[in-house]
Amino acid sequence: MKRAIANLIFAFILNVFKNVKCSFNVSMSHNIFFYLLKNKFKNIDLRDAILGTGVTLSDNVNLFNKPEIFGNVNIGKYTSVNGPSTRICSEITEVHIGAFCSIASNVVIQEFYHNYNMVTTYNINSNIIGESVENEKISKGPIIIEDDVWIGSNSVILSGVKIGRGSIIGAGSIVTKDVEPYTIVGGNPAKFLRKRFDQETIDKLEESEWWLWDKEKIIRNKKFFKHEVV
Repeated sequence: MKRAIANLIFAFILNVFKNVKCSFNVSMSHNIFFYLLKNKFKNIDLRDAILGTGVTLSDNVNLFNKPEIFGNVNIGKYTSVNGPSTRICSEITEVHIGAFCSIASNVVIQEFYHNYNMVTTYNINSNIIGESVENEKISKGPIIIEDDVWIGSNSVILSGVKIGRGSIIGAGSIVTKDVEPYTIVGGNPAKFLRKRFDQETIDKLEESEWWLWDKEKIIRNKKFFKHEVV
């Protein structure tokens, strides 16, 4: 009950005094509330997101339909995360998501996993014995998702994976290995399907660095975004 009341107060303050939109059923830790309160953001829309300690956001991030995000997770500008049942979490290293990414519903991006070399994969030390141990959960390293990545519904991104700029992860994919930039992958485990563009086009896109442009420059160059490049 106290948590629900606190969330109502958090939402009211952020809506009225900061440029942060959130519904009154948003759920956030007090750390996230104070982080949002003390920083200046442009057009962040949290709607009914569930946010835990450690998450950092950039301008124009859009979270909707109850995605759950916690741990050392950084989300870049204009990235959109859709629920329901989308979970992005980190406990040991980090999850970094670049700018202009699109993450669909029911996606799991999880940087850690259970240590299967112990007696049991269940977290028995922390849950029953009451003595947490560092190696109960382990990681293969951070998850890095570069700019302009589209992750389709029902996909899973596992620990230690880097997904290159401009890539597409097909719906229902299980990504266990790095994905090269501007590559479309799909399946379980995810496999190479094709490149989005030829190398000449990729080089031109990389040279433009459009993902670093501010809103005004994007609008000035609107023709650049209105036509297919193939």
